[in-house]
Amino acid sequence: MSVSKHTMHFRESRASELELIAKLLNKTGSINSYPIFNAINQLKNPNYIPTLKDGSVNPECWGYEIEDFIIPVETLKHIKPDGIKNVELILNMKIVANYKEWKTLSDPLCDLNFKVVIRGVGEQPCYSGFHIDKHFDGEMSIEPHPIYHLQYSSNPYKEEGFDYGRTLSLDTPRIMHYPMDFILGIGFLTSNYSPSIFYNLLDDGTFTNLYREYQERIWKPFSHSLADHWAFNKGDIVWKPTATLCPYLI
Repeated sequence: MSVSKHTMHFRESRASELELIAKLLNKTGSINSYPIFNAINQLKNPNYIPTLKDGSVNPECWGYEIEDFIIPVETLKHIKPDGIKNVELILNMKIVANYKEWKTLSDPLCDLNFKVVIRGVGEQPCYSGFHIDKHFDGEMSIEPHPIYHLQYSSNPYKEEGFDYGRTLSLDTPRIMHYPMDFILGIGFLTSNYSPSIFYNLLDDGTFTNLYREYQERIWKPFSHSLADHWAFNKGDIVWKPTATLCPYLI
């Protein structure tokens, strides 16, 4: 199964964007961008076609995987348990998308798994985490299940002997959430956990332009589809500025 020239051109453009992000993250001095290059190499490799969740492949799809990407955590206010000082995020993610949907208002993503483990070190390691993924209609669920959702876990590694303490852990709720690739994910994670890195990135026009472009391609279809549930006139919208609803928008 071969990848067309049009698809490869598209994939190479996405790889170049990840290379730019890798360079910008290296400049922060606190993030090692090495894991990004696995994704870059996958995008550039014409023999790599990402596997969809049902096990099939589509040569018109592009995607990548990033493993063990680490971001230091600055926002330690009110941290529990006491004694935790060094905290980091560990991101593992996979994204698969159809390049033909990149500039439409359709859902561009075929598959998404964005998993974050939060690891803190004190007298002993402590963990929490969350994931954002895409649910498929064929997957069984008795409760309403947003197609893109965020779900928290106090035991992200699913250790059998995990000490839950007095924490009650349930499988719900699955919170409706917009989808994210790596570039949007960097904005989401750094803005929440390492604000100084986020603001440094925003000071760079390269990041700002890319961040805005990916919001246009991934968040806009999601938001427009949700808004289409109601009839409205744009001039009647009074809940402004938009940043009060979603401070990640630029």
